[in-house]
Amino acid sequence: MAGRDPAAVWLTKRKGKKGVSYGLRWICPATGKCKSEACGRNLAFARERRAQIRQALREGALGKIPETTIEAFVERLPDLMVGRAESTITKTQESLRLLDKLCKVRRLSAITRAVVMDFRAKRMERNPRPRRGQRAQVAPATVNKDLRQIKSALSYAEDAGLLKVNPLLRWKGLMLPEPEKQVRVVEADEFGKLMEACENPTYRALLIVAYRAGLRRNTLANLRWAAVDLESGSLHVVNVPEAGELTKSRKIRAVPMHPDVLSVLTAMHRQARKVVAGGEVLPKDVYVFTWPNGERFKADWISHEFSRLVKRAGIAHATLHDLRRSFSTIAQRCGVDKYVVKDLGGWSDVSVVEKHYTGDVSEVHRAAMRKIAAAVG
Repeated sequence: MAGRDPAAVWLTKRKGKKGVSYGLRWICPATGKCKSEACGRNLAFARERRAQIRQALREGALGKIPETTIEAFVERLPDLMVGRAESTITKTQESLRLLDKLCKVRRLSAITRAVVMDFRAKRMERNPRPRRGQRAQVAPATVNKDLRQIKSALSYAEDAGLLKVNPLLRWKGLMLPEPEKQVRVVEADEFGKLMEACENPTYRALLIVAYRAGLRRNTLANLRWAAVDLESGSLHVVNVPEAGELTKSRKIRAVPMHPDVLSVLTAMHRQARKVVAGGEVLPKDVYVFTWPNGERFKADWISHEFSRLVKRAGIAHATLHDLRRSFSTIAQRCGVDKYVVKDLGGWSDVSVVEKHYTGDVSEVHRAAMRKIAAAVG
C-alpha cells in the first residue's frame, strides 16, 4: 500500500450466512502495519467510525489540515472530480462560488451547517441573475440542486484531506421540501399535433425516437449510425469516452426498436449521404440527427426547438423530457412490468420510475377502490 494517503481508511464488507457485515482497514502510522476493526452489520456506524479514524490519522500523521480558500478549492475541483460530466463539475463550481458570495465565508473549513442554513435562506430570497421570463424568487428545487452539489463537493474535499469531515453528511434536514409535480404525459393526439407542426423532417424523426424509445436528450444528440442496428432492429446506447459522449449512468444498453422507430431510421439511412469504407457502403455523417452539412443537432437547440414546437402546435406546456416520461407511462398502461420499463429506459432504480415517470393511477389502487365500492353496495 506504498504511496497511499496516510489518512486513508478502507471500508470493507463481507457476506455471511447472517447477511453483510462491515469492517475498516488502515495503515498504522507508528508501525506501518495494517490494522482492522469490525463494525458489525450497521453501515451508518461503519461510515461514522471511518470518519473518526480518518480524523485521528490526519491529526496524528499529518498534523493540522492546511487551510484552503473556497476559490482555491473551486479551481482544484476538476482534478478531484475527474470522470464526472463537465457540466456537473461546472455547476458544482457555480454553487460553491454562490455560497461564498452570499455568505462570505471565504475559507473551506468555515462551511458549517449554520452557514448552509443561512445560504438556503438567502438563496430563497432572490435570484441574483434572473434571465428573461425567469422569476426573481428561486424555487426550492433549484436551491436543493445547489445543496446537493455543495454536499458532493465537500465529500471530495474530505477525501482529498482538505476537511476533517463533511459537515453536511447524514443531515436529514438539509433539503427544502418540494411540492410534488404531476407527471406530464403527452397523449397520442397531442403528439400528432406536434408532428403536424414540425417542418424539419430530421427533427420529426428525432421526436419519434424520443417518444417511442424514451431516450434522453443527450443520447438523442449523440446517437451515431454505428449504434443503429437495422438488421436486428435495436439501438445501442453506448459511451464514447474519446468524444466525451457518456451516458448518464455510464452503462451500455441495447433498446429494441418500436416499429415506428425502425421505419423512420430505415428511411433516413436509405437517404443519408454515403461513403465506401473497408468495402462497405456507410453513412457519410457520423451522427443520425444532423443538418444538411453533417453538423449534428446540439442538445440545447433540441430543447429550445421543442418549446417553440409546443407553442406552434397549441398544446399544453410540455418539455422534451416529458416525451421520456410519456414513454414510461404508456408502457405501463399497456401492462409492461415496471422493472422491464426500468431496463428499457435505462433508469438506475425502479423507485425512480415509480416516483417520477408514472403519470397514471395504479391499477392496484383502482382495484382497491372497486372492492370498496362493492363492499358498500
